[in-house]
Amino acid sequence: MNAVALFSGGKDSTYSIYLAMQQGYDIKRLITIYPKERESFMYHIPMIERTALLSEAMGIERDVYRIGDDMASLKNVLKNYDVDAVISGAIASNYQKTKIEEVCTDLGFISYAPLWGKEQKLILKDIISAGFKVIIIGVYAYGLDERHLGLELNDDFLRVLIALEKKYRINVAGEGGEYESFVLDAPFFKKRVVVDSYNKVWNGVRGELVIEKLHLEEK
Repeated sequence: MNAVALFSGGKDSTYSIYLAMQQGYDIKRLITIYPKERESFMYHIPMIERTALLSEAMGIERDVYRIGDDMASLKNVLKNYDVDAVISGAIASNYQKTKIEEVCTDLGFISYAPLWGKEQKLILKDIISAGFKVIIIGVYAYGLDERHLGLELNDDFLRVLIALEKKYRINVAGEGGEYESFVLDAPFFKKRVVVDSYNKVWNGVRGELVIEKLHLEEK
């Protein structure tokens, strides 16, 4: 089936595209949403401006829209596409998944969220074992600090997240906004992303990795 994918550049939307492709979906377009609101419950903001580079790395064209969180705005975007399905990276947000499903139902699309309801530690383990290269670009929860910015999502970092889950009851997959991620490479990428320079911005309780320069490299 032909599909479009909601894409932010983070691990969840990228891994969902990978799984959908494995299950026979032909991803015709990436859809990147710049939310109008500074705080959006629907769309992820960090590193979203870098999705153009990831689009090139995947070899899938990208369309960009700036809309609000309301269903009418999303419907006006999705109605432009002649496809069978919409792929999203929703894991545990009922708010996000319900809105996407309602819009898709109105338009006659299938809403497919391959990560929905899955055990979150298992999702992260699968992302790691599949060979994704994911870095942490934002930390916003107790126990995560400046040292973790720029680290790769690997078995060591997963152990850190599991320990913090036990201590502070954080969401291991970051669904509660505990951290944000950015994908540098994946099995289906035609090129990999290389970070050349960055700065860490830390205010004492939360911080972000500001990537100043990056480039694509042949695999």
